[in-house]
Amino acid sequence: MDMPDAGCERGTPHLREIVLFLSVHLDRAPGVLWPEYDNPAFGDADDAGALPAGGGVRPAQADRFTAELGALTGLSVRLDRVETPGSAPGGGLDAAWTAQPEGREHLLVHQIAGAVTWQLTGTGESGRPESFQCRLLPGELLYVPAGWSRRYIDAQGAQYAVVCLGSQGG
Repeated sequence: MDMPDAGCERGTPHLREIVLFLSVHLDRAPGVLWPEYDNPAFGDADDAGALPAGGGVRPAQADRFTAELGALTGLSVRLDRVETPGSAPGGGLDAAWTAQPEGREHLLVHQIAGAVTWQLTGTGESGRPESFQCRLLPGELLYVPAGWSRRYIDAQGAQYAVVCLGSQGG
């Protein structure tokens, strides 16, 4: 997927960071973004200001974020869900990954609260199996390439948002 060059020049600082990050990682390899700028769509779950009960997402800003990111990248972008891993069954298995249409969507996992250790497996650029492990802290983003599986290992008191990135119209 080719990203428009204008995407790196337009938009707010947090969007420019994400567009630049995706221009490096999209269709290549997993990666972690330690942003300099906060994304107003995803606040700390402990932040009392304008957050819906039980979630660290500001709905109006999340809608604007997905629309702007889609416009800047040429991708279809949607907020899939906000999850608190301790409440999900499956002992760290992320069942939602298998629900993605044939694994064709890329994911951005935005850590909202707590910390999560993620373990990813997939096929690298070389065509050989690879794995990737990292620990995300609040405000950080994890890019998961299409077709890679993911699971969390340690997620006590954590919350994260999953943003799906797909080809336009798909």
